[in-house]
Amino acid sequence: MKVSKMPAVRRYCSRFLDAGFLLSHALVPLVVLTLYCVVLAYVLPDGVNRAFAGKVWKLSLSLAVAADLLAFVLWKCGRGAALLREKETKDLTVGDLALLLLPLAPVVQYIINNQDILSPLASLYVFGIFAFISACFVMVLPKLLGFWGSARTLAILGMAFAFTLTNMGTLSRQCAWLEAGSLRIQLGLFGGVFLIAWILDKLKLRTFLYFWIAVYFVSNSVVQAVMPTANKIGGSDRSRESNRLVALVGDRKPLSTPNIYLLIYDAYAHNETMLSYGIDNSAQEAYLERQGFKLYPHVYSIDADSILTMSRVLNASTEFYGDLRRAASGDGVVQNLLKGFGYTTYGLFPTDYFFRGCGAHYDVSSPSNVTPSSRLFIKGVLTGAFRFDLEFDRVPHKQYVKGKLVVFKELSGTPRFIDMHTKLPGHSQNSWACRPNETTLYKKRLNGANREMRGDLETLIKTDPGAIIIVASDHGPYLTKNCFITKRGYNISEISRLDIQDRYGTFLAIRWPTDDFEEYDDITVLQDLFPSIFGYLFRDREMLAAKVEPITFRAYVVSGAKVENGIIRGGINDGEPLFLK
Repeated sequence: MKVSKMPAVRRYCSRFLDAGFLLSHALVPLVVLTLYCVVLAYVLPDGVNRAFAGKVWKLSLSLAVAADLLAFVLWKCGRGAALLREKETKDLTVGDLALLLLPLAPVVQYIINNQDILSPLASLYVFGIFAFISACFVMVLPKLLGFWGSARTLAILGMAFAFTLTNMGTLSRQCAWLEAGSLRIQLGLFGGVFLIAWILDKLKLRTFLYFWIAVYFVSNSVVQAVMPTANKIGGSDRSRESNRLVALVGDRKPLSTPNIYLLIYDAYAHNETMLSYGIDNSAQEAYLERQGFKLYPHVYSIDADSILTMSRVLNASTEFYGDLRRAASGDGVVQNLLKGFGYTTYGLFPTDYFFRGCGAHYDVSSPSNVTPSSRLFIKGVLTGAFRFDLEFDRVPHKQYVKGKLVVFKELSGTPRFIDMHTKLPGHSQNSWACRPNETTLYKKRLNGANREMRGDLETLIKTDPGAIIIVASDHGPYLTKNCFITKRGYNISEISRLDIQDRYGTFLAIRWPTDDFEEYDDITVLQDLFPSIFGYLFRDREMLAAKVEPITFRAYVVSGAKVENGIIRGGINDGEPLFLK
């Protein structure tokens, strides 16, 4: 039987033993892949994609050397002696633009899932950037290198490589990768996509290939757009006029207007929780009591995320009244009521995290510049993992601490409300897997937070002894189980009291200016904070009617368990109090 009459698959398997075919379809792609990876290993930001490129170029270079040796042996044996490379029967066509849809599918998915921080124009900009990058790998470079090898093979190689890079964020999320991923999984995706597409191309099934790429692109985009997910927590369109605290205040003015300092130390925990980690923080709590603070050891948040917690605290409601970041960025019910009382509002943050997508709405805010979300988003895709701390710190931490202390000392003739949110001690890295020394790292950051807290309080108490000073956290440290949301890998029957404290538990201590605060001092969850504060300002216990229902949201954070009025529902400690001490 002649080779030309053999089935296509067998024909190409046979021709692979031709030196020219091997050079065009194996050696040249391997050399090109090596060059891609060498360049990206130096230009990509630190992260999963850079680690992937750094590993792959060594492997592809080794395979290229092996392919070259095999081609030489075949040439010496007379296989392809007159053909050093195979000429393509067809060059790249307009129809090959469909190949771009595959690496762009994950990008569109990310854009759809991050509409809270990406404007339509920013979304278009991000899409355009990655369309250009994908086009370089799929069309431009294969066209330029077509004189050297098979342009079509290089185009398919570029498509598979670009798709692996843009899809790395999803892989990192699913596989709990932090700085580097599993090369076996990464090569499995890259090699699988390349081989399937290459075989279909050689079988002249290009229309079939383009069709399924288009189907994947459209279906993936539609599913992301219409399917509710954990990341799509919509803001309510309800008017703030319906807010209970707004209605209770009405057009009245408070009896007193002391300065109010809301000092948030990210992921700080009460000592009951700390002791469960093997950390004794009692000395810091004793220090706070000596400074005149009352501790609230049983308080928790109805949510376990910085934005979702603080937006509800600053709205004194479970509602967001629009954008999720609206209140956290300075345009909340609490800030606007205080402005109506004559307060100047300050938002002091080490990064622009709370301002993304909506800008800063405090009278005075830090950082003053907000990094475009599109730049941050592009960096996340190029990194290959959307880390929680993926942000451009406008203010180095030492400079941030020094700057806020200056603000603390600058009293003016008008009352002021300062919302400060420092990044210490901070939670785990939220990669779905704990690092071996996760608790040790947290303890080290906690020591830094304690020093920062003492410096903050010593300045404020000395400068402004008649102020309301609130020391609090937004959620727990995430140090148990998988150090993140437990819905993956843990049944509700495995969820303990500590697991819930570790995510929903919050720290709260308040230094009241006078001793007559206890009548208004009724705080179950952190979101009850400002109904209590306003009760004190107005000397009106009726303000406590604005307290929220103390039931935790997003039960999947702890595999379906929740807390209702301080009592655990579900899990090992079902029916028991969330805090014991």
